[in-house]
Amino acid sequence: MDELRLGGPFHLAYHSSVFVREGLGCLLAFAHLVDTSEESGLVFRPLSPALETKMYIIWKKRQVFVPITERFITALQMYPGSTAAH
Repeated sequence: MDELRLGGPFHLAYHSSVFVREGLGCLLAFAHLVDTSEESGLVFRPLSPALETKMYIIWKKRQVFVPITERFITALQMYPGSTAAH
């Protein structure tokens, strides 16, 4: 086997960036999820035309949250167009 080809999802962009940094492939991800500073050895190239997707945060009904999670949800609800309900 001259060339190994892997394709599939990674749940954490950081983990996949380690593979990319080692020269084992490319990563298709949202901007700002991994370090692409000059020191990182990685570069971000936006797709053209741009692809957009809605993002959702979901949780179980009647979920009890720790205080920091409550603050996070409150902060999300402050964004214009937010449909976060609690």
